[in-house]
Amino acid sequence: MAPKVREDLVVPYRHVPAGVRAEASSVVSQSLPMAAMFMRNKMLSWAAVFLAVQSYLNEPINAPKKDSDSAQPPLLRIGFAFISLVTCYIDLIFPAANPAIKKAADVTAAVTSSIASASSTA
Repeated sequence: MAPKVREDLVVPYRHVPAGVRAEASSVVSQSLPMAAMFMRNKMLSWAAVFLAVQSYLNEPINAPKKDSDSAQPPLLRIGFAFISLVTCYIDLIFPAANPAIKKAADVTAAVTSSIASASSTA
């Protein structure tokens, strides 16, 4: 039997690494923390944290460096995500005073002081 592969037609394999692709997840992980901060939405903030961590874990270690890198570094994305998380939960640390409750407290204080002064003069 004759050989099935002709050696003059064999082409040696040369590996060419794939180029860097733009990721849609990086766009989302950059803009989601700002949306979470503006809307004070805790679910968006947690999603931003998880996407930032995923973006960090998916960053290749030996990626070629680009001259004009417009994307944020993954650690900066994680920082922004945690800042959005802190912004959403800041009311637990520093509770905001409701103006209606503050006005009711002022009225109550004025009434009690007037009652105390009227009872002391009587």
